[in-house]
Amino acid sequence: MTAEWEAIRKMPVEMRTLEKRSKLLLDFLREHGLGEPKSVEYSPLVGCIQNYCFKNVDVQIAKAGGSLESGWVFRETRDVSLHTIAHAIWITPQGRRMDITPWALPPERRILFLPDPKVAPKRGYAAGYRTIYSTDPRIRAAELYEHELDRIYDEFYPGLGGEFIIPNSRFWEAAERVGLPLDVAREVVEYRRLTGGH
Repeated sequence: MTAEWEAIRKMPVEMRTLEKRSKLLLDFLREHGLGEPKSVEYSPLVGCIQNYCFKNVDVQIAKAGGSLESGWVFRETRDVSLHTIAHAIWITPQGRRMDITPWALPPERRILFLPDPKVAPKRGYAAGYRTIYSTDPRIRAAELYEHELDRIYDEFYPGLGGEFIIPNSRFWEAAERVGLPLDVAREVVEYRRLTGGH
């Protein structure tokens, strides 16, 4: 990896899962033609696993009833981007929405959640929405590549229980398209594989 890209990796970034509405979020919603998100209680349950929201909710429904609702959560990387993450929450038998999955960057008490039934069939591999604010071409390339990966995973989702079979050429073509060096792209793809594609 070149020193230029190594320097980007070492830059401090401030990321957060959005809990409250803001002008930035309202602009994002308008830009992408999205509706109004709901404020949902964040209460991770014992035994729930980070990055496995659909499985966590399925297990909780089997234990306690209720239902699954799929949609989007909003993640901001300050001065870099705002994007959605496909997510599933639990609706209790009493009709209360709860986010039971632990987050690496947890909110304090609540998340903003935009219900969207099109996320459910892909079990979290639906390509979402992203707005990039950074003007640094290296950061833009990395952000655009993340968006390309979301699209690739969406396209090749094999269905529940299936095995992802994605030709490596699709990853490298996407990296070339957005101007990301192949060694950097390989690291990003490997990280995605280790975290279940999310």
